Amino acid sequence: MPAIKSRRAPTKGDQREQALVDAARAVFRDKPINQVTIDELAGAAGITRSGFYFYFESKQALLAAVVDQGIAEADVELAEWLGSDGLDRAALRRGLAAGLARWKVDGRWLREAFLAPDPGPDVMQVRDRLVDKGCTLFSARIERDARAGLTVGGSPALLARMAVNLRSTMFSDVYADPAAYDEDELLDTLTDAILRLVYGVSPGDSDR
Repeated sequence: MPAIKSRRAPTKGDQREQALVDAARAVFRDKPINQVTIDELAGAAGITRSGFYFYFESKQALLAAVVDQGIAEADVELAEWLGSDGLDRAALRRGLAAGLARWKVDGRWLREAFLAPDPGPDVMQVRDRLVDKGCTLFSARIERDARAGLTVGGSPALLARMAVNLRSTMFSDVYADPAAYDEDELLDTLTDAILRLVYGVSPGDSDR
């Protein structure tokens, strides 16, 4: 039997690149992206300015890596629902609850990256590509159910974009004014709104 190959351990370069991503997330939580400098990002990661450019060619490239990681985390949060078929309301609600918890921490830069009407050139250079990427697994899930005749019809990609935008908009509102929402009520309402959008069901039907 051939030996099982072990996963490659992270190199020092991998660790420094991730340190930059982690540092950027922390800095972007407290300051508008367009006001953050390369020197601030490098300093927060404990490397020099020249060291920064060894890993990322620009602030936009680092921002893209930060948002890529956020999208990957959203995919993990919804992995149970994305891997199932049909309504599966409970799995969708659990995934949305995990996403809301993440927005409570990273909501400031997530709002700017995905929803700000005039975020500036640093953000706009990466927004459109990453929004499309963020809808990919959602769209594949809806397309699978569409082939089984379970959805309302229409473009799975468009339904996915609408559902993802609805999720982001609601989480953004909660981040901006958490006292205005009852969390359980919001998660129930958002879950049923997405299921109604994609499957045409009422909240009562979605429990089946």
